[in-house]
Amino acid sequence: MNMFPLDAFSHPVRLQFLQGEEWSARGIRVAIKREDERDALLGGNKWCKLAGHLALAREQGFSRLLSVGGIWSNHLHALAHAGQRFGFETVGVVRGTPDAMTAMLREAAAAGMQLEFVSREHYRSRQQAEWPAHLAKRFGPCLYIPEGGAGAPSALGLAMLAREIAAQISGSVILATPVGSGTTLAGLRAELPSRFTVWGFQAFADAGLPARLRQVLVAADPSSWRLFSTPAMRAHRELAVELADFLRSFEMAEGIPLDPVYTVRMLSRLRSLIADGTVPDGSTVIALHTGGLQGRRGHDLPQMLVQAA
Repeated sequence: MNMFPLDAFSHPVRLQFLQGEEWSARGIRVAIKREDERDALLGGNKWCKLAGHLALAREQGFSRLLSVGGIWSNHLHALAHAGQRFGFETVGVVRGTPDAMTAMLREAAAAGMQLEFVSREHYRSRQQAEWPAHLAKRFGPCLYIPEGGAGAPSALGLAMLAREIAAQISGSVILATPVGSGTTLAGLRAELPSRFTVWGFQAFADAGLPARLRQVLVAADPSSWRLFSTPAMRAHRELAVELADFLRSFEMAEGIPLDPVYTVRMLSRLRSLIADGTVPDGSTVIALHTGGLQGRRGHDLPQMLVQAA
């Protein structure tokens, strides 16, 4: 069993600079921060966000962790394996029905996670303040971890990631990160030095996200972060043709496997921002690979690159 809970940060993961001409126009440099290589099972920003929650659970004496997600949830998959590794029971409340078991959920169950399926209507209640107390009555004493690992405890792992990135590169940097809930963007913006500008790339069609981020980042310089839309935000359950083509060509050219939801959308839009001049000449860009490679199975993508990662 590994040391608890932040040993995954004991060795920095690499920056891999892209070689294609489309990434080096006008003196621009683009590197991928290979968070997919952080840990074979826990790699990616999901683990960065979970680390603080696990530390809090140990501090407060909880032996059971409970969270929520969809049938292809990277977060629940990481939580199940973190619980198995560090000695916690885990419960996943899943939006869906048992007949929708995916490879992701089967692996979470094999790692010891108890799965509880709920309707979409019931799942919407997760935003209500009484939701954690309701779950505690159902499953007993547990630490409730919000969807995706959001919440104040996520700051611990994200702060360590920010320090690692800052130590790896000097000068002015644009840090690009995919955005789901906005937790990673907000946490990194809060911890990175002012020489970094953080660009978020919104993976889902969530009209309320910009306003929520502005509220969370009210103390940040408005010029120190931006939020961009990405291709096919409304079709994240399927890999749009333009994204499938981009994914295949990128992997062949750069040898870096991409997940079919987050990183592929970020890089596709980033390429267009380089082409149209939005990325200033001579910029250094670090693009955060947030893992999620196990999700390729939900889009019928080959597994050979996942195994090589």
